[in-house]
Amino acid sequence: MFNLMPKDPAFYVDLDQLAAMVARSIELLTRLFEGTSDAAQIVSEIEAARHNAHLLTREVLRRVDDAFITPFDREDILQLDADLYGVMESIANAAERIHLYNMSEVYPHLQGQCRILSSAGKLVDEVVTGLRRASLDSIRGQLDEIGRLEEQARIERQKFLSELYRGSPDPIDAIKKKELHDLMLAAIRSCDSVGRTVERVLVKNA
Repeated sequence: MFNLMPKDPAFYVDLDQLAAMVARSIELLTRLFEGTSDAAQIVSEIEAARHNAHLLTREVLRRVDDAFITPFDREDILQLDADLYGVMESIANAAERIHLYNMSEVYPHLQGQCRILSSAGKLVDEVVTGLRRASLDSIRGQLDEIGRLEEQARIERQKFLSELYRGSPDPIDAIKKKELHDLMLAAIRSCDSVGRTVERVLVKNA
């Protein structure tokens, strides 16, 4: 199956940059979850990435508005733009909470979700940066794996909730854990949405 999409690079470059920002920010978030002495610096770096991603998403919107012809459907460009920023926003919010809550130890289920997000983020970077030259057959395995990771995250979510309120947990601690888990799951779901949109783009343009 051949990819017949136009090769106008402008939109691809913007989306590539967003995907790279997401992948890098997930790496930084992983360091926070593992425990580090430079947490404040990491949170600052992630926040700067969020700001840059916000500017870039606005640039994508401007390009869509100005362009007479886009390399693929406008709604798919906007969906990828929104979902990539959605991952970034959830990552930045999670990093901010970890720092503000002064969490010296991270709940194992949260570390597990971070590992899932790390795997999904790397795949998202691969499929987005390969979009201009990929065919559906060439990246089907990566897209399927993103979907599998999202399903795994939902299963882990059920386990997390079943254990969270077991016994007599500290209510404030439980709220903090649930908030962070919500943010991690939101980021993973946005990764899954990116994968589904990429698949839709390639099917339309095969």
